Amino acid sequence: MSEMMAKPEAYFRRMLPKRSALLHALEEEARREEIPIVGPVVGELLYVLARATGAARILELGTATGYSAIFLAEACAATGGHLTAMEVDETMARRAAANLASAGLTQWAEVKCVNALEEMARIVEPLDFIFMDIEKEDYLTMLPHCARVLRTGGFLLADNVGFADADAFNRAIVKDPAWRTVSLFAFLPEHSPEKDGLCLAVRV
Repeated sequence: MSEMMAKPEAYFRRMLPKRSALLHALEEEARREEIPIVGPVVGELLYVLARATGAARILELGTATGYSAIFLAEACAATGGHLTAMEVDETMARRAAANLASAGLTQWAEVKCVNALEEMARIVEPLDFIFMDIEKEDYLTMLPHCARVLRTGGFLLADNVGFADADAFNRAIVKDPAWRTVSLFAFLPEHSPEKDGLCLAVRV
């Protein structure tokens, strides 16, 4: 039986996806200003999942400076889809919009400065993909809204489910017949934090 490689965390840190100068700059900015971002591994995961599912209508709940939105918008550019990113902080929303413009992705993405919980109640058209990264204590409240607006077969990725404030959400979604779900605890280089949980769920 093959053995686990020595120092796996150091090994996989060397396997980070290639990314643009803009993304590198946003990573440095996040370190300097202590802005939580998903980092290149989860960012690339978002791109892969959005491409693989052929998502045309993507919603991001919480985007900060738009780091994660860039990966989702890149998937939209490849599939002809569209991303709506919601951010409650006005300054962050402006920065996210500017970063999407710098990435040349405004044709496929928009940033709305809104309260995601309030805005979600107004959405009626079915969505294909939701990435949730808002306050963790709000995940449980957001869950039925996600179930309502995601089409059957639609995909939900919830970040930071390793946080204690996500416990109620974690317990609820695993028992909810509206979802097939798996939660993973993983080493995620450059993610905030680097050891955290992700919830991947399909609307059934």
